[in-house]
Amino acid sequence: MSIFIAIVAIVIVGVAFSIYQLSKQQNDITLEKGLNVSTFGVEDPKGQTSLTAKLWRLPESEETPKGVILVSHGFSANADSLQRYAANLAQAGYVVAAVSHQDLKGLRSGQLSNDPMVARQRHLKLLLENLYLNDANLKQLPVGILGYSLGGYAALTSTHFRALLDKQENYCASLSPGDNVLICNPRFSQRISALSAEPELTPTPSIPAKAIALFAPAYTELINLDKSADAPAIFLANGIKDEFISVGQMDDLARQHSYVKEHQELMEAGHYAYLPTCSWPFNYFIESCRDPIPIDRAQFQNTLIKNVINFFDDNLAIK
Repeated sequence: MSIFIAIVAIVIVGVAFSIYQLSKQQNDITLEKGLNVSTFGVEDPKGQTSLTAKLWRLPESEETPKGVILVSHGFSANADSLQRYAANLAQAGYVVAAVSHQDLKGLRSGQLSNDPMVARQRHLKLLLENLYLNDANLKQLPVGILGYSLGGYAALTSTHFRALLDKQENYCASLSPGDNVLICNPRFSQRISALSAEPELTPTPSIPAKAIALFAPAYTELINLDKSADAPAIFLANGIKDEFISVGQMDDLARQHSYVKEHQELMEAGHYAYLPTCSWPFNYFIESCRDPIPIDRAQFQNTLIKNVINFFDDNLAIK
């Protein structure tokens, strides 16, 4: 029995250490050299949740910021998950802020108002309001959003596009069994049914963003993407080898809507190529650390970052 307990203890310690290392390696302080970086709390009264946010910007004495960019990470990640992009955008002259959405904690709370499909939009609005509260000058700047995976859904439905959660049932009924497991699985269906029964929870666009950068945006099938007069400019990037996001649907999105100003189909990228590189041995057994074809994530991301900065400079920045 003592041997069994020792083995269990070792496994628990190993898992805890792995989680610690994965969270630690997401934060590379060398990327933040020369920036003013701070963390702060964002209170969400409706969700009864205290969130953690992070801010990146150049020293205020250097130059007038080009704009404010909010960052929404992928499911169950945190504010540092897209640090490379946030830090580089800040180096390029933007005020960048990200909030840790606490998706898993929200789901475990049992409150529909904390479900990621409806809570994230509220988090982004609260994040922007918090920035304005601490620096009123930021209100004069144009706003953009960078969203990855579920963060892409949050970016779209926070701005000019309405969520249509009740589309899920008919959409999945039109597919063959086993298609689109991201949306058409029983547990997700139960969540959407519960949310659809409470129409007041359906997120309403509230952030007047002028430009959005999307990396492999999830759940676009549940959004009304019809063009509106004030639709923001969109940069769309998706991997040809993405295991979760339909390449065809991303192509349709780009072809059918003129507000998609730039569409990049990334030949070697899977769904997790946008995240930090994982060290050995995590790159072998952690799903988010693996790519369909081994790639140099840092090099891949550096190229993508340059294109994203150019996009925001063209479509958002104060000249």
